Amino acid sequence: MAEGWLCNREGGGIKYGRIFKPADELYGFSVDVVDMTDIAGPHHVHPNGEIDTVMPQGGDATFDGRPAGWVVMPPGSAHRPTVSQGRALVLYLLPQGAIEFTK
Repeated sequence: MAEGWLCNREGGGIKYGRIFKPADELYGFSVDVVDMTDIAGPHHVHPNGEIDTVMPQGGDATFDGRPAGWVVMPPGSAHRPTVSQGRALVLYLLPQGAIEFTK
């Protein structure tokens, strides 16, 4: 499966991987992918915001209650990313790769 090389790490039941580090060629964004099935991830803050695309992998999986498509989170927003009703791949674009995990 393609996501096997995209999500080459695993922790807490979530597969994930950073595909690209922040770079000028990517306008300062990093690119990460997570593979989640009916699970809530660790709480974190987006100091510079976050742009996501949600890709359900069969069924009607949602990401933070949102269906397939784009999700934009403003600078300073925070959440515990949650996939419900099945499995989804979520591609994250993070300005300057900035993410702060909370306890």
